[in-house]
Amino acid sequence: MKEALFIANAIVGGMPGLTGGEMRFIEIAKNWQKRSYKIHLMSSKGGQRLCEKLGLKVVLHNISSSKETGRLTFIKRFVKSLFLTKSLRKFDSGVVYASSEQIYDVIPGVILKLKNSQRIKLAVAVHWLPPIKWWERKQSAFLNSLLFLISERLGLLLSCFFADRLLPVSKATKEQIRESLFGRFFLSKITIVECGVNLEEIKKICRKVKTKKYEAVFMKRIQAVKGIFDLIDIWEEVIKKLPRAKLIVIGSGIDEEAAQKMVTKKGLDENIEFLGVIYDMEEKFTKLAESKLFLLPSYEENWAIVIGEAMAAGVPVISYGLPELVDVWQDNFVSVPVGRKDIFAQKIIEFLENATGRGTLSRKAVEYVAQFDWENIAEKELKSIEEK
Repeated sequence: MKEALFIANAIVGGMPGLTGGEMRFIEIAKNWQKRSYKIHLMSSKGGQRLCEKLGLKVVLHNISSSKETGRLTFIKRFVKSLFLTKSLRKFDSGVVYASSEQIYDVIPGVILKLKNSQRIKLAVAVHWLPPIKWWERKQSAFLNSLLFLISERLGLLLSCFFADRLLPVSKATKEQIRESLFGRFFLSKITIVECGVNLEEIKKICRKVKTKKYEAVFMKRIQAVKGIFDLIDIWEEVIKKLPRAKLIVIGSGIDEEAAQKMVTKKGLDENIEFLGVIYDMEEKFTKLAESKLFLLPSYEENWAIVIGEAMAAGVPVISYGLPELVDVWQDNFVSVPVGRKDIFAQKIIEFLENATGRGTLSRKAVEYVAQFDWENIAEKELKSIEEK
């Protein structure tokens, strides 16, 4: 049996939330498992729980059993990533897949590659390159942005030199690598990859939904850079026109407590409900299908798998018009200038009052997203790595 090790050291907490990057590697691994790969995971106990919640059985190489979720946790994970667990010292053949270009995911892969250069294929997924002028990142603290940049660039540098395959998750990310100081010299290692949806499963669930219970849904990591605070301000404007409008928030994150306090302070508890992370696929897509709109006022994205999932569920999407999102989703969502909360609120009101417009956009988006199937994506990615 062939073996594949996925490295995902950024998963924190006892019952962790779910990011697009984590969803992506889990879906890839599930499909490789169907092709007789034995799946290993270097992560935390929480990482194992997350995989199992989403239907992926793994052999865990535990880096941490801590339930801490603060930013300091990532620094601790970096230190631990410098040393292979005892159980991994015997992993000497197969695919090693760093689930991100962050240093704490790349270093263990590089160590294994150096120990067994002929028998290990090292692949690194590259999601998004932060700007060199880290202080210009919106909705992100100065120090956090600096640490993120250092971790990402060091990880990318090691990946360029030691990985067999770099896997940027979009054309935009490939161009970012090309424009980086050193990435342009390693373009032969690059294969652009995609993200996907389980379209038929989603459709099957959503067909059961007969009524719309919510005006809108947000499903993402609850963090400032993902637009949670903008979202609350936007919804405050919406209910001035539509006082009974209900927004549900699915997910968790480091700014969750602050966001809930903001909702209470603004007196929006009856209009905004936090549901936490939903792992069960049927429950998650039922909530999506019960919503009239999907909202994503995020400041940083690459692919945004959640947009594809919303489209597959037949829910029209309104999002900030980041270039990366426009490149992937084209004109199949409503694009709002970044930071223009007033325009965002107006678009929501327009579509909530126009069922015909929602239906037209929904049908168009469902047709478009059908091309992004996880099984095909995983197969092409595996072939690219094995042939290197």
